Amino acid sequence: MIKYKIDNRTLQLLNAQVYLTETFNHVLRTAPKRECLAFRLKAERGTMESTFVIELGNERHTLTLPNDKKMHLKLADFIEEIANGPLDPSNSSDQVHRPHADRQYGRFEVQDKQRVFELIRTGGVLSLDMGFDLPLHVAVHRPHTLSCITAILSIGKKSPRTRCFTACGTDVEIYGKVSESISQIAAAATPAAHAA
Repeated sequence: MIKYKIDNRTLQLLNAQVYLTETFNHVLRTAPKRECLAFRLKAERGTMESTFVIELGNERHTLTLPNDKKMHLKLADFIEEIANGPLDPSNSSDQVHRPHADRQYGRFEVQDKQRVFELIRTGGVLSLDMGFDLPLHVAVHRPHTLSCITAILSIGKKSPRTRCFTACGTDVEIYGKVSESISQIAAAATPAAHAA
C-alpha cells in the first residue's frame, strides 16, 4: 500500500497555520517515488478550540481540537490517516509508523547509556535508536596507551549531521562529554515542528 507522509516543511507550516483562520493548500508525498496527493486545509481558530476541514479530492473531513501545543501534530496524524486509511495494528509495517503526536525524539534510554559507556571503555561502533527515522551512529577509537578517545557521531544520509572530537580523562569524564555531545546532535536533528 502506498503511504503518504507529511514532510517536515509541511509540519512546520501546519504549526503556524493552526493559529490562523484561513484556507491553505498542501501536498502529501510518498517516500520512494515522491508521488503527490494535494489537499486543502481550512482552519478556523477559536478561543478554546479550533476546527479544521480537510478537502482531499471530493472527500471532506472535519476535525475539532482543543487549542494546545501539539495541535498541529494531531492534525498531521488526522490528515495522514485520511490519505492512507486507518492504522492496522495487525500489519507489522503500520507499527513502524508512529503518530506525530506520540513521537519522542532524542530519547537516550538507560540501556543505550550503558552501551555507550562500554563503547568508551573498549572502542568500536554503535547505532542508537533515539526515535528518529535513522539511527544515530557513534564510533569511538580508543588507544590503550592513552586515556583519550576520538569519537565520531553521525545521523542522517543525504546531508548527515556529524560531530568529531577528542576527549581525555577518566572513563566517567569522557562518558560525560560523549553523552553531552549525543544530546546536542539529537537536539539538532529533531524536526523544528517537534522541538517546541
